[in-house]
Amino acid sequence: MGHARYKAARRGLPAAVAVGALAVALGAGPSGAQTPAEPAEIVMKIDGRSLDFKGSKQVVAGEQLRIRNATNPRRIGPHTFTLVTARLLPKPRSFKGCFGRGRICRRVAVAHRVNFKTEKVGRPLFKTGKEGWDKSFTRNRTSTGDTWFTARKSETISQVVSAKAGTTLRYMCAIHPEMQGRIDVVQGATPPAP
Repeated sequence: MGHARYKAARRGLPAAVAVGALAVALGAGPSGAQTPAEPAEIVMKIDGRSLDFKGSKQVVAGEQLRIRNATNPRRIGPHTFTLVTARLLPKPRSFKGCFGRGRICRRVAVAHRVNFKTEKVGRPLFKTGKEGWDKSFTRNRTSTGDTWFTARKSETISQVVSAKAGTTLRYMCAIHPEMQGRIDVVQGATPPAP
């Protein structure tokens, strides 16, 4: 995740900010009983020359959210899935300065214990707050959030969303700051009465 890999990963890729939709909900089985659907999922993808997060726009509080890397790290480089507040999402003009002292991309690298000389990552999953996805990096430079580092194609992580219903989780890739998205945490469906 060093500067050389970051620069190589960014070469020739235009800024892209996109979030697609995968509808994920509880479905009724043949007997009418409720059966759980696949977990909500966000996928790191490349469409043409644009890097994107594609996936669910909503997740039920207390249910699983799966993050999957569908890119080739030898071509694109690694990724992070990092929860951040809306104010910390870098704007296109600030992508190059994202690794500056105190900036969000550098703060994420510090949380992952990245050694910029060896490009080794000491902590692929960094958690604060409750178990699961809930805590975002904020403007407070001593505040950290939840972030996951991936450097392998098809690598996944699934965690419960412990953020409360009504919360919007915003996320980005600290290596490709143009990759940004959001997912709304919603209340679960009430099971039908017997």
